[in-house]
Amino acid sequence: MTPEPQEITRRDDGVDLGDTVGLVHGPATDPDAERVVRETLTAAGVQTIVDGEAAVTVRLGADADGLPAEGYVVSVGDNQIVLAGADPRGTFYAAQTLAQLVQGNHVDGVEIRDWPTMRYRGSIEGFYGTPWSHADRLDHLDYLGTHRMNTYEYAPKDDPYHREQWRDPYPADKLAELGELIERSLRNKVDFTFALSPGLSIRYTDDGDFQALLAKFEALYALGARAFNVALDDIEYEKWHSSEDEEKYGPGGGGAGHAQSDLLNRIQREWVATKPDLAPLQMVPTEYYNVDETPYKQALREQMDSAVVVHWTGIGVVPEQITSAQAAEAKAVFGHDILIWDNYPVNDYAHARILLAPYSGREPGLADQVVGVISNPMNQAGVSKLALYSFAEFGWNPATYDEDASWHRAIAERAGGDAETIAALEVFADLTTYDGKLHLVNAPVLAAKTAAFWETWRAGDLAGAIADLEPYFEAIENAPATIRDGVSDPSFADEAGAWLDASFLWAQALRTSLRLLEAVAEGNSSDVATTRDQINHLVTQAESIRDTRLPHSTTHPRIGDGVVDAFLKQAIETA
Repeated sequence: MTPEPQEITRRDDGVDLGDTVGLVHGPATDPDAERVVRETLTAAGVQTIVDGEAAVTVRLGADADGLPAEGYVVSVGDNQIVLAGADPRGTFYAAQTLAQLVQGNHVDGVEIRDWPTMRYRGSIEGFYGTPWSHADRLDHLDYLGTHRMNTYEYAPKDDPYHREQWRDPYPADKLAELGELIERSLRNKVDFTFALSPGLSIRYTDDGDFQALLAKFEALYALGARAFNVALDDIEYEKWHSSEDEEKYGPGGGGAGHAQSDLLNRIQREWVATKPDLAPLQMVPTEYYNVDETPYKQALREQMDSAVVVHWTGIGVVPEQITSAQAAEAKAVFGHDILIWDNYPVNDYAHARILLAPYSGREPGLADQVVGVISNPMNQAGVSKLALYSFAEFGWNPATYDEDASWHRAIAERAGGDAETIAALEVFADLTTYDGKLHLVNAPVLAAKTAAFWETWRAGDLAGAIADLEPYFEAIENAPATIRDGVSDPSFADEAGAWLDASFLWAQALRTSLRLLEAVAEGNSSDVATTRDQINHLVTQAESIRDTRLPHSTTHPRIGDGVVDAFLKQAIETA
């Protein structure tokens, strides 16, 4: 079960659902939870769902006393299933848990008491380059809901109305799309958080700019958004956009912190405080990536309203590790609640890569210092689900988080549980490990196998070396087709298409390099020349491939670089 519950006890008895199930719920029971229950029962083969009790009964929506917000209880046994939430969101999560527990037409006996450790769990679409499509976002919100993540922050850098044209109202068609996203978020118990990034041009002393910001927020509030973020990252905060700002706030980071505090305070006190249904206001500081004491951070700490939640990425923009001690320092230096904007698996800085390594380097003790951890995903929404699976597990129950085990479960989910597809995804993921930030070793499995090959080769056993290595090269070659046929989410294969195509060609080059070495051993100079040309042609083909999305369309996909190309180079030099 994922995420792993806080408390779970197995019972000896279970429930065979049969053909008919009774459903008992109160008038205030969350309708989305009821929808999930009905969908789950129907998928399990239940033909009739009656209102009221039956031989097998599901009781939905009873109060789960004594649990934190979003907590829930599931009890299965004695021919009844009880799904109770501490609140509507908890009831929804109880229903989602039932969907995981059903096996065929049977549910094993179990007692679960569960609740999330972190308040904010989910994602922030905050990358540069090609934004997600509307369909991507709708699908992403469904994914968050089924994995008990409760936060989606809309902040795509290349949406002009989010950043460059932040003052301008959204056109009607774009506003309608945002409204649909908000509706889908509500359906999945996800807080749609609208972020606006005015820092490139805002005039802090200009009331017209302030009113333009509020108008943008009001338009989203009218659609149902109840969480908002002012993102002031990636700007020149010492560059003023009006002489009045410069005169009022003065130079340096301290002046910028003062100006930003004034802006956030005014939003908090004149807008947020007047709407009791809003979540706490969030902001992304310009200095979002360290814990150094600076005049800027001092200004936020001392002047900005304490209700505002501050985003922070760690000690660095994409840190290898984030520790609880570092998070405690961040909380102290900013003087506010800290929400970690975790730049994994975002790949806007890694132009040639999709990042499929485990989500690693984050201490469980972070939960004691921060209010949440959210992922900044890749330009490829479907491929990002591999990492998001682990974000869901880490945010819900960090004490039990095991990065490797979680990664294997995520792979299995993408593969729909099919063993052949799981193996192919693991081979492919090994070739897309390196990001230069969290993961500094590329293709570790392949690297170990090629190192063993050369050791056996140097010992004089070419046939044995090839016999050991070629099956893995063949697995790389076959992986793209297996993945395309076997993944549960077609968008994964589509978005990873350039890398899958490149993997196939690099694998063919690797297998051809073995033929090259055989020709060398046989002293067949004609075959040596032919196979060397074949390798070069395959490499040229692989390096001509381009993804369609920016920034990845500017270069060819990197597949096991530093390992694959090194093996080919050594084989050619040997020839």
